[in-house]
Amino acid sequence: MSEGRCFAYSLHGSQAELASWARLLGADVLHWVADSTRLLMGAGVPSDWREQGAVFGPGGELRWWRDDQGYRAVLLLAGPAEGLSPLSGQWTAEEREFELQDLADKRLRPLFETYPNGSKEGRARACIYRRDGVPVFVSPRGLQGRE
Repeated sequence: MSEGRCFAYSLHGSQAELASWARLLGADVLHWVADSTRLLMGAGVPSDWREQGAVFGPGGELRWWRDDQGYRAVLLLAGPAEGLSPLSGQWTAEEREFELQDLADKRLRPLFETYPNGSKEGRARACIYRRDGVPVFVSPRGLQGRE
């Protein structure tokens, strides 16, 4: 796949601001949220923003980490976001597909039985984000069942 221009933003704000930024990703999104005891995955924007997590979809990804003043976040998008200042550097992204681990594999013990798309196996689409040519993020875009 070809590499194209993209945008990365460093953000800091409240849970309400996270939800607002997540709307920039579009309607068809998935999420994962985690704290020290549990990782949960699901469809849509999470109702519980826990200690860390991500919302992702075809439009990009929002990752966050809770800190003493709210949440720190990184927003990764294919296009510019109005009112936000992008991180410096030349940012590019390339989309790829990856095999997902089969959740029926007896060597695994995940806290969920299926991926958010309802499958125990399949493929994930992700963008490899590079800053000035150096890989920085592997950003999920979606899940699909095995073909």
